[in-house]
Amino acid sequence: MPDKLRELIESEKSIVEPTDWGRVNRCLELKLPLSIHGLVEEQFFFRATAIAHLPDQNVTFQLEYHGIRIPGGTGPLCRLEWNPRKIHNNKGKGPPDLRFLDQHGSHFHSFQDNWNQTDGALLRDNLPVARPLSQNIQGFRDCLEVVGNRFRINNINVVKTPEWVLDLGSLWTEY
Repeated sequence: MPDKLRELIESEKSIVEPTDWGRVNRCLELKLPLSIHGLVEEQFFFRATAIAHLPDQNVTFQLEYHGIRIPGGTGPLCRLEWNPRKIHNNKGKGPPDLRFLDQHGSHFHSFQDNWNQTDGALLRDNLPVARPLSQNIQGFRDCLEVVGNRFRINNINVVKTPEWVLDLGSLWTEY
């Protein structure tokens, strides 16, 4: 199975059916099927989430596989977090140079950094290891380009910019 997961991550892929962002409570969400070499990979998705009233903040993109054959469970394989509102800490996990590293800004949770070769499974706790992004991202479209390159999605430009909404009531509850 590790070879199959690595293949999903490393292959050039395409979004199959672009759709509009959906709203679930205070969040905007997008879940799109992916194809590799023209074949739709069952249970393999590109997911994006954002908070509806926070434009260009706390936006998450990930590749997910929900097949039942993943050792240790199913779900995210890699993730990019753009302008998160909270600091992320790698704790004592991952390669030595990343252990206990605080992530103050945008960062990337790679499959490679979160794969435990000994167990043949992803680390527990939802991809706990991240590296800071070296790119200076200037907006949502710029971020999508970075995501497309990292995730090897050749038609990432079909993803629409979320329709963020200003909700003054929600702003008051944040503080």
